[in-house]
Order: sequence, then C-alpha cells, then structure tokens
Amino acid sequence: MIADRTWNTRCVILDQGTSARYVGTLIRGRTGLVVDGALPEHRDRLLDGDLKGTPVLELGARPVSFTTLGLVEEFIRGYDLTTVVGLGGGSVLDAVKISALFTADPCFAEFAARHAKRSGLIVLPFGAEPNTRPRTILMPSTVGTGAEVSAVACLDTDVGRHLIASRHLSGDVAVLDAGHLSTLPRQLVLEGLLEALLRVAGTMIGSSPSIFDDDALSVLVRMVRLGHRLTREDSPELRLAAARLSMETHTGWSLIARNPYGAKHWYVANELAYVTGVRKMTATATVIEAIWDEIENGATAWGEPHRLAALWSAVTSVDPSLGDTAASGIKKLMVRWGIHGLDELSEQTAMKTANLAVSRWGGVLPMLHGVDGVHILRVLRKAINMRRALPSPVGHQRVVRERG
Repeated sequence: MIADRTWNTRCVILDQGTSARYVGTLIRGRTGLVVDGALPEHRDRLLDGDLKGTPVLELGARPVSFTTLGLVEEFIRGYDLTTVVGLGGGSVLDAVKISALFTADPCFAEFAARHAKRSGLIVLPFGAEPNTRPRTILMPSTVGTGAEVSAVACLDTDVGRHLIASRHLSGDVAVLDAGHLSTLPRQLVLEGLLEALLRVAGTMIGSSPSIFDDDALSVLVRMVRLGHRLTREDSPELRLAAARLSMETHTGWSLIARNPYGAKHWYVANELAYVTGVRKMTATATVIEAIWDEIENGATAWGEPHRLAALWSAVTSVDPSLGDTAASGIKKLMVRWGIHGLDELSEQTAMKTANLAVSRWGGVLPMLHGVDGVHILRVLRKAINMRRALPSPVGHQRVVRERG
C-alpha cells in the first residue's frame, strides 16, 4: 500500500561508519537507542560516538506485536525520551515508529486494537500532531521495506498481520550508513531489491497511466542493473545504492499518482507469510510468477495486461535474456538473483491463506476489490505447480508448518 506522504522525512546518506559522529547533530533532548540485538558492533559504534551514555533497548528481529510495542513504549516513557533512534531491520523500525505515536496519544493503540478484527488495514485517525510525539531517527540495517521513510508499518495481532497507516508514522530523519548494511547477507540485499522493484511494478500494473510512468520505469531499470551487478560483485557502495533505491520508492516520483492498493500481490503474500511463518519475500517469490501469469492471460482483477507488458519491455531493454513475457521473466530474474519461494504448499494452507486474504483485504474493501477466494486459490495452486518445475536449491526447506 502507498500511504499519504503529507509528512516528509529528512533523508541523510552517509559513508560507511560515519553515523556515530553525525547523529549528534540530529538528536534533541533526552535520547534513547532501540536496536536489533543481533547488531552489537553497530550498537557499540554508536555508543562510542555521539550516543555515548544513551539508554539502550534491544529487540529481536521478530514481527511487531502489542507486546513488543509495550516494551518500547515503557522504554520511551521510563526515560521520558524526546528523541528515539532506531537501528535495525523493518520490524525494529516499525516498532519505534508505532510506539512513538502510541506514546503521544494512547487512543491510537486502543483504536488499532479495536479495528484489528475488521480489516487488515488500519488507518489511524488524525490526532497527535508531529511535534507532540518523540522525534524519530531511523537507521535501517536491511534493504527493501523502506520502513525508515514510509508512512505505514506492520503489526501482528491474534487475528493476523496488519498494515497500519498514518501520516505521522514516517520517520523524522532517515539515516543510511553503508556500514549498517555490511553485515547483511548479500542474498538478503538482493531480496530487498526485489521487494522494492515489485513495490513499484505492482502499483504500476494496478494503476492507470500517468505522467510519472517514466520515473517509475527508470527506477525499475536501475534496480535490475544493480541487482545483476550484485550477483557478480559486492561492495559498500553497491549496498548503499540498493538502500537508496529502496528509499526512493517511497520518497521519489516512482509511486506518485498511483492506486495506493495497486500492488495486489502484497496482500496475498502477507497472508501466506503469516499462515506459514516464512519471511514476506519467500511468500512473495512463491506467488508473483503465478499472479503475473494470470494478468498476462487477461485476469484484469490482478492488474492491467498492457501495463505489465509495457513495464516488462522497459526491463528487457536492458536485459533481453529475461524474455518477452513478464511471468517467465520474473522467474528467471529470481533464479538469477538466488531468490526462492516455497516448494510445497498443502491444500489446507492454500485454503486458509485464501480465506484470510479475502476476509481481511477483499469484499467491499479496496485492497483486493474484484479478487475473490477462487482467484486466490487458483494463483496458489498454479504457483506450486510452477515451483515444482524448478530444481530445489540445496538445503532449502520443502515443507513449512502452518501457523496454529
């Protein structure tokens, strides 16, 4: 989903390891650091620099729940923080974003809990003004989500994984430090680049033509070129370029004038990831080829075939080896980048995923408007048949246990 970008984020791009000496110019008042516990080197570097003496809260890189938010909110209130620095992947940054807003106005938390059973999307009402919540400085250690600048965040509840939207969820400052990306496996850099690529592609496919199409196509071409380079070489500069492109999908022109719910693959992948417990991009890689194949065969409920064809023509202009059709081409791209989906999916899991997707995002809701359970089941069944045609990567888990 694309959220209203009423509130802009200041974006700072830094050379490797320099954020520890720069962040002091960004903080105001009492400051705390919320960090992924798996990043001790990055944490210590910040604490040896401008954040020396700053209180620290360590989180695990797990989906954000109300329990997680309670820990962060207690941390913010306990130290009466006026600035919160977040360092980590999308879940850590989402926890900081949501908690900062909930501490400013607890009514938001009550609103989210109350509306969680109604829809997968929770749009928070206008309430606290930006200057009443703690200032947020967000430093990503992963690529793809763009959580540091987006006006949305993910939250897990007892009934599913939700997308919370508010113009106050964008970070006040987003800091990209090449050093924070250094410990990320290159495979996850490529996954993140694909996530950003599909964010742009999905919204184009699900939207009407606009004068900003050229900007979106330009970003897609740059992503494909960069991804191919990353399969051959690795460097801090290339990783930083991937993070910048991911951020650009939220802050640049690539999503302007688009249907905010155009990327329909996201909602199916979201439910598949929740049901099976796999990462979002594993679920996305499972379904995207099948969804694009449906579009190419005229299933306009998923997107416009001519828009997909035009998009893929731009991609193949820089890499003709990907082929003329988008569905087979995205499969080739994922194989080349080493990105794999699920190899096995039970009928029970497919049914549960389809039912959840329709109940939480479909029907009268705009996210999957026009897509019913039959459409989704067809995609999931087709996806598994397509996956079976590929050789299984060494060590790749073939069967996943369904979430209880």
